[in-house]
Amino acid sequence: MDLTDIDNWDTAALDVLVAELNGRFTSVIDADAMLRKVAATPGWKGEGATAAGGSFRSVSTSLNDEAAALGAASELARQTSTAVGELKSALALLRADASDADMVIHPPPAVDDVSRTDITGEERTEREKTKQHLMIRARALIVQAEDIDNDTATVLRKIVAGEIAYPEFGSLTEAFESGRVGASLTAPTCPNMDKKSPEEIDAWWRALPEAQKQHMIAEHPGLIGNLDGVDASSRDVANRIALAAQTQRVEAELAALDRAYIGARGQYALASRVAAKREELDGLRAIHTALDGDYRVDQNDTGAQAFLLTFQPDGKETKAAVAVGNPDRARHVSVTVPGVNTEAKSIGTMTSEAGALRRETLGILAATGGEGEAVSTVAWIGYDTPDVNDGAPWEALGDGKAKAGADSLADFTRSLGLTSDHPEDEQHLVLNGHSYGSTTASLALQGGAHEYVDDTVFYGSPGVYANTSSQLGLEYGHAYLMNDPDDKWINLAASEGVHGSNPFASDFIQLSTEERTTADNVHRDGVDSHGQYSRAQEDQGIPGTRENPLRVSGYNLAAILAGRPELADRAG
Repeated sequence: MDLTDIDNWDTAALDVLVAELNGRFTSVIDADAMLRKVAATPGWKGEGATAAGGSFRSVSTSLNDEAAALGAASELARQTSTAVGELKSALALLRADASDADMVIHPPPAVDDVSRTDITGEERTEREKTKQHLMIRARALIVQAEDIDNDTATVLRKIVAGEIAYPEFGSLTEAFESGRVGASLTAPTCPNMDKKSPEEIDAWWRALPEAQKQHMIAEHPGLIGNLDGVDASSRDVANRIALAAQTQRVEAELAALDRAYIGARGQYALASRVAAKREELDGLRAIHTALDGDYRVDQNDTGAQAFLLTFQPDGKETKAAVAVGNPDRARHVSVTVPGVNTEAKSIGTMTSEAGALRRETLGILAATGGEGEAVSTVAWIGYDTPDVNDGAPWEALGDGKAKAGADSLADFTRSLGLTSDHPEDEQHLVLNGHSYGSTTASLALQGGAHEYVDDTVFYGSPGVYANTSSQLGLEYGHAYLMNDPDDKWINLAASEGVHGSNPFASDFIQLSTEERTTADNVHRDGVDSHGQYSRAQEDQGIPGTRENPLRVSGYNLAAILAGRPELADRAG
């Protein structure tokens, strides 16, 4: 199939067919009612009546089978009409996006760039990326069209072969509904879907009819919830299903281990398994708590719901990412990457800090003409961080964990760019890295995240394997460094080049962490310890508000996220 076949698909004819099939079912009901009336004729007895009864039962069975076939054909036509209609809409949107980019899409598919020919350098690279993405989306529509065609043929063959029948005793309506259940279109899947690029997943997911999306979420929540390229709302629904199932499973496993342990005291190995399972459950419950948190600025804030964007319980540590606010709807989006000793149990604290950053950012926007611009802040624990408390301090001195995390982080940020409701030049995406997380964030930028990231802030950083913004793929003035002078061990690691050249000698803009009154006329505390950069000043009150503002460092993060870098306090 090609794009012409999608254009020529006649949904109106399918709608007419649905009406005709439903009308035929009405005729079947009338025929059945007539048979039953004849069979119940008063006073008819004897061999003729017995033979007629058997014949009527046989005809009634045939009518049940016909009703099931009609139900299947009607549902197939209805679903096909809906799927084709959505496919046509997706193709129209694709052509509109191509036109906006001065490109043209034509069968089988191909993309032609019809812009001026004198473009060079970076602009040509950007246009080639746009062209490739349009091609990926076009091919995904072809895959979806072929799948619809194949599904339709499969069901029709079953109807013709008499394989869709209703052998059970029941009403014609039950038979009709039984046929409908067996006629659903399936969602097309690809081998190694979890290995596809975010661009390929985005194109595939956009091409799916809504009913098939819901089917995929229900049948494969663990897969869909972690596919970069799937929208935030769908990932959240899928991951919550997977989280509930995993929590129930671990609770049952822990209960069984506890029972075994009671009868086998002194077995160290069993005690160790119990402790590990309890720790796993603690992490799962921390995710539940993070999702249930109240992150609103006030009672009128309707955009502060939490979204579970990543949930992977199958590694050494459970991985999770929680967004405060829908990142697909938000104009300003940040992703914060943590450092050493961060695990699933930390997601509650990180999500609380994300909520505080969102409040502080919304306050800056409201005061500077940006009221109404939505903000989403993501707490991302999507990699195994170095565990220096577990007798492996050398993990923090190497780059193995950072490199592994950088690959996942690059895909995650690209996904946020692809699924955003805002055009790429209007979405403002900021990547924040704390401690070892800054090393991971830097490697992600160098590995492709820079395609959608606009700004980055490294804070409490031991080094980032780069000393110019251009090495990160960013323009000068869009990379920031924020290390407190009293963060001695981190600063020593940075100056000694543990993770590349000294970031203090880079062209990154250095921001202050010292106590001072910021541009909004709020007096803020400075940073006293390595863990305070993103935290509020007090333990009481709602963090990120006037009553409990973030520290100078947190205000700087908010100013960058708000797109108001001139408000951030420079060091020195």
